[in-house]
Amino acid sequence: MDTRDPIELTSWAQVREALRNKNLRQAGYREGAVVMEGTLLDLHGAEHRERRRVENRLFRRATFAHWEHEVLGSTIEATLQPFVQRGRGDLVQIGYRAAMNLTAQIAGIDIDPHDETRTDELYEIVKKFSEGATLMHSTRNKDQVRAEVREAADHFHTSFYLDSLARRVAMVEENPDGLFDEARFPHDVLTTLLRNHDRLPLTHETMFREICFYLQAGAHSTANAFTHTVDDIVRWTSGNEADVAQLDQAFVQRCMHESLRLSPASPVAYRTPVVDVVLADGTALPLGSTVILDLTAANSDVDVFGDSGPRFDPNRMVPKGVPRWGLSFGSGMHACVGAELDGGREIVDDRPADEHLYGTVAIIAHAFFAAGGRQDPTKPPVVDPNSTRTHYSRYPVVFYDPDQE
Repeated sequence: MDTRDPIELTSWAQVREALRNKNLRQAGYREGAVVMEGTLLDLHGAEHRERRRVENRLFRRATFAHWEHEVLGSTIEATLQPFVQRGRGDLVQIGYRAAMNLTAQIAGIDIDPHDETRTDELYEIVKKFSEGATLMHSTRNKDQVRAEVREAADHFHTSFYLDSLARRVAMVEENPDGLFDEARFPHDVLTTLLRNHDRLPLTHETMFREICFYLQAGAHSTANAFTHTVDDIVRWTSGNEADVAQLDQAFVQRCMHESLRLSPASPVAYRTPVVDVVLADGTALPLGSTVILDLTAANSDVDVFGDSGPRFDPNRMVPKGVPRWGLSFGSGMHACVGAELDGGREIVDDRPADEHLYGTVAIIAHAFFAAGGRQDPTKPPVVDPNSTRTHYSRYPVVFYDPDQE
């Protein structure tokens, strides 16, 4: 066991360089191995490169555009409708269910977003997966959480995974010569892995865990980004109903990018050097040490974002080559494969409208406000007491008829 104190990197330059260094191995999911062991995010070296090459065939801009333009709208509508009809709800639940229903389709799990009973069932499972993946930050008894995650995994395997797997196996086996009609096949991770089994022969357990990972990672990060985005917009507009109602999609995307910068899904990342590493500024990272990459600090670095770096400002101008969302989607080998799906394309004024992607988070946030969604003035939001991360466990909202305002 390494007894040295962790080495903390806080500047933009240090964190970006560390994220891109191939000699720094992912080390943030040891506690959450019950969900994360052997998944893309936890792999390193040749094994990681090969799986990423296979899965990157799915995560292309044309596929993102299909999901955003053809799938996301109906998914959001189905998710929002019950809450709008009741006139109230919880922002965390809304975000999780909308993101989960989309992510399930991306992962390869068949679910009808209009089926509230099944959606509720999967929602509880995915929330538990997320708790397992972020176990390092949990304040609960970790063995108890692991037991709950295993129980949720067993339930998911029986109630959702096996049927979805069987349908895709049958489709692949109908094409033994590999001459696939692309239009017939689902564009999802599970189908991609099955179609490339000769190149990437995963065990049933590893494939199952990979689907669990995609399902929870996409839902967890998207839901939290959505909640923070709505909260930041509410604060920015001081709750002014008229201002919120007039927000256009492009401005909501700018707000979302700024919110992602200030509230990354993973505030810190952990790495361990597989050889001795020395950064450009001379910082030594010895073999086997624990390195903490403080993304929150790097994303507010005044040398990059100016004195106003720690403040929310959707009109912010960033230096050339610096993403508006900072390093929240990572960089290097473990950069988020779904960054454009979640955050859309970088804002460029002269890009044709039909080539723009706003991103899942911004579209859900815009739909929420357009449906009359507002923070409940009588019930303040509650920060999750079971995590050292800043996540909301409850965020009560109400829905007004936009036509009556």
